[in-house]
Amino acid sequence: MRMLNVFDIVKLTKIDHKEVDSNQIVVTDGNGKPNAVLTELLNDVVGNMRIFLDMTNIYSVTDLMQALSDHTPLPAEVLDEYEKVLREPIDGINFVPKRGQVEVVVGE
Repeated sequence: MRMLNVFDIVKLTKIDHKEVDSNQIVVTDGNGKPNAVLTELLNDVVGNMRIFLDMTNIYSVTDLMQALSDHTPLPAEVLDEYEKVLREPIDGINFVPKRGQVEVVVGE
């Protein structure tokens, strides 16, 4: 059985029937402590996805990386970092309604 990864959560999660925006998703550890590096990287990925792509026909990290490569001027090393965070397996999801945020829980 394949574990869910960060991409799956970005693709599947909606808040008020809208795709999550870059400021609505935070990467945390199991105790809820934010991971600033991964959060910033993920926010950058999500921001570029929303600007440049229609996610309707994107179903995998591979599809997303190809679309970003085709439709953005991002260099290969940036796309490699995006791919790493998107493939990160998740341990859980925590919804924070008061802040309109989704915490993606990853291992340490």
